[in-house]
Amino acid sequence: MRLLGLESFSDYHSYLINHENEFALLKDALTINLSYFFRNPETFEYVRQLIVSEFGGRHGLTFWSAGCAQGEEAYSLAIIATEVHMQDRVRIHGTDIDDGVLAKARLGKFSVSAFQYMAPDIRRKYFQEEKQSYTIDGSLRSLVDFKHLDLFEKPDFGRCDIIMCRNVLIYLDRKGQSAVMRNFYDQLREDGYLVIGKVELLIGVPEVRLFTVVSRSEHVYKKNIDSHD
Repeated sequence: MRLLGLESFSDYHSYLINHENEFALLKDALTINLSYFFRNPETFEYVRQLIVSEFGGRHGLTFWSAGCAQGEEAYSLAIIATEVHMQDRVRIHGTDIDDGVLAKARLGKFSVSAFQYMAPDIRRKYFQEEKQSYTIDGSLRSLVDFKHLDLFEKPDFGRCDIIMCRNVLIYLDRKGQSAVMRNFYDQLREDGYLVIGKVELLIGVPEVRLFTVVSRSEHVYKKNIDSHD
C-alpha cells in the first residue's frame, strides 16, 4: 500500500481487482523463502536415525518437503537418503506456491550462504563449485520432484512416510493451521511422521490430537492411527 500510495485496505482491494499482475507481486511480498541446508542439524540427525530405524528395510518410500522454498530442505533429505544407501528406495517431493523459487530449486545452484550448517566434506561430495556458487550433483537432483502446490490442496503423489513442513505453519491463523494439519494427517501413511519447525507450538489447534509426539525437542510427530475423524 505504501509503495502504491494507497491509504486504506479498501483502496488496495480495489486495486487488486483491477490490476491482475498485482496478485503475483503480493504473493512474492508475503512469501518467506529463507532456508539453508540442514537447518537445525540436530533435527536432521534425528530424521536420519528415524529413517534408518523405521524404514531401513522398506521400499517405495515417499518424503514430502512442504513449503520447500529453493529446495534446501528437500535436497537435505536426498543427501540423507544417499548417505544411508536408500536412494534407490525413496522419492522426494518439494512443493511451494512460489514458482520463482521452484525454478531455482530445479536448477540446483546455491550461494555459499546456504551451506552454513553443512559439513564441508558433504558439500564437496555432492556439489560442484562454480565461482561464487555451488551446483548440486545430478544424482541427487533426480531424487527430488519439485512442483507448485498450495498446502490447502491435496497433492497427487500419494501417501507419505515423512512430511517436513517447518516454519510455515507459524504464518497461518488457527483455522489455516487446522486445515493444513488435517491435510497432512490424511496424506501420511499409518506409520508416517510429521516434522514441524521448532518455533511452531500449534497451541489450540484441535488437529494436534491426530498425532503422537515422538520427539518434543525436535517437534517430530507420528500419525495416531487410533484417532477418530
